[in-house]
Amino acid sequence: MKPLTKNLKYFSGIAIIFSIVFFYNLYAALQAQSYNKIWVYALLYGILMFCAGLILGYRDPVRESRTDLGFQYHLITFIIVNAIGIPALFFAMGLNIETITGAILQSFSWGLGLFVHYYFSSKSLKGMDKEEVFV
Repeated sequence: MKPLTKNLKYFSGIAIIFSIVFFYNLYAALQAQSYNKIWVYALLYGILMFCAGLILGYRDPVRESRTDLGFQYHLITFIIVNAIGIPALFFAMGLNIETITGAILQSFSWGLGLFVHYYFSSKSLKGMDKEEVFV
C-alpha cells in the first residue's frame, strides 16, 4: 500500500472520532433500551462518514494518479471501524458466543467486500481495463 496522503490522514482522524462517538451512543441507546434512536445514529454516522470520504477523496491531490484511492479509503475505514467497533461490542455486551460470532460475521462480510474491491481495482487502472490501455 502506498503511504498515507494528507487527506487520508485527515479522514482517518475523522473516522476515529465519528466511530468512537457512534459506538458510544449506539451501546448507550441499547443499554437504555432506546431502540428508536439507533437507526438515527446509524444513518447519521453513515452519511457523515460517506461525506467525509467523498469530500476528502475528491480533493486529494493523489486522485489523478493511477492508484485506486477509493480502495485506500475503504481499507482505512475497515481497519478503524473494526478496531473500535469490535472492542466496543465486547466491552458493552460482554464476551460471549453471540458477540464473538457477531464480530466474526461483521469482519468476514466486510472483509469479503474489501477483497472484492481489491480484486477489481487490481484488474483495472482507474476503471479502465488493462487490455484497453496497453493496446
